[in-house]
Amino acid sequence: MTRRNPFRLPEKPVEGFVHGYSLSTWPPIRWLDRLAEGPERLLLWPWTRRIEIDRPIFIVGAFRSGTTILERIVAAHPAVGHFWFLTNVYSHSPATGCVLARLLQRLGVLDRGSVPIAHNPHIPTAMFSPFECEWIWSRSSRSLWDKHCTNLTVGAAHSDPRFERTLSSLIRRHLLVQRAARFVNKNPINCLRLGYLRRLFPTALFVYIVRDPLDTIWSHQRMAERVESIVRGAGVERLAGEGLHMPTLAARIKTPTYAQTLALDREHPLLGIANQWRDMNAAVLDMLPGLADQALLLRYEELVAQPAAVLERMWVFVELADDHAAAITHAYVPRLTPPPPPGLRPEERHLRPRVRKIIAPVADRLGYR
Repeated sequence: MTRRNPFRLPEKPVEGFVHGYSLSTWPPIRWLDRLAEGPERLLLWPWTRRIEIDRPIFIVGAFRSGTTILERIVAAHPAVGHFWFLTNVYSHSPATGCVLARLLQRLGVLDRGSVPIAHNPHIPTAMFSPFECEWIWSRSSRSLWDKHCTNLTVGAAHSDPRFERTLSSLIRRHLLVQRAARFVNKNPINCLRLGYLRRLFPTALFVYIVRDPLDTIWSHQRMAERVESIVRGAGVERLAGEGLHMPTLAARIKTPTYAQTLALDREHPLLGIANQWRDMNAAVLDMLPGLADQALLLRYEELVAQPAAVLERMWVFVELADDHAAAITHAYVPRLTPPPPPGLRPEERHLRPRVRKIIAPVADRLGYR
């Protein structure tokens, strides 16, 4: 008989949610996150000021194109740090949140284990797993959560000094706590920010992964439906949105043709996703010539067909090709297999010609015809 831990946080289990998720809406936790930011930055300043954000790695691509698995692979390298799933809760004072979460895990209040995350059930996620943390950008002048913002695109000319200091400080504090020299972050919305990120981090390296657009769009829709079903079924809509800040898969991203995306979305979500896919990939393709040797384009189809060769190219590009990288590649190669073809529903087959028409200009540029 398994002995029950009397200290374990009692909360309703929700498929795809890390244990401790309910703490994200506790007022004391949110209050601590904000209150601790100033003291944390001040106390860590003697160390963080010496940390150079050297050749940060930004993984970009449309939702459901393979960005998450690439981030997990790069983040497995001991020299690489990243934002955590926990950072979505402690976005002001992540080091404080880390200390508290580690303590609660040691006391048995929180589980240490991982779960198949709701929006990516094939990839186990724990509290300290790599995560995109788009919520950090809520403190910028162009935010997904700003009702008045209709275009998240920011180029090299964009200036937001206060947020830029915040972003740099957050990266340095994560690197300090993780004792890492390099930083990786995957975020599909960063497709709209490449020029800005390059200005902030002149040595940045960008890994751009693309996947057959139709497969990507079908996958996006299916996963959005899955997440919505889990969240609504468990009755945790408010917690997922306001506590964990996880609306990005279901939400439509504010691209240059956001109004058109919303209009198409009202007809059918697949059409809105297709328009969003077109805008996000067009933004990257327009930037690629200017990025020159700071960008690497990978194809998902090649990644799952020849994983060892593709990962070797990636490790060389990000300048981390060593014994650690070889061991990580060896561990991940068996997991990188082609997914089963999506079985299309009648309405999806009916909409396929319209989806193709929407994405055609950019799909052609990528060689998907």
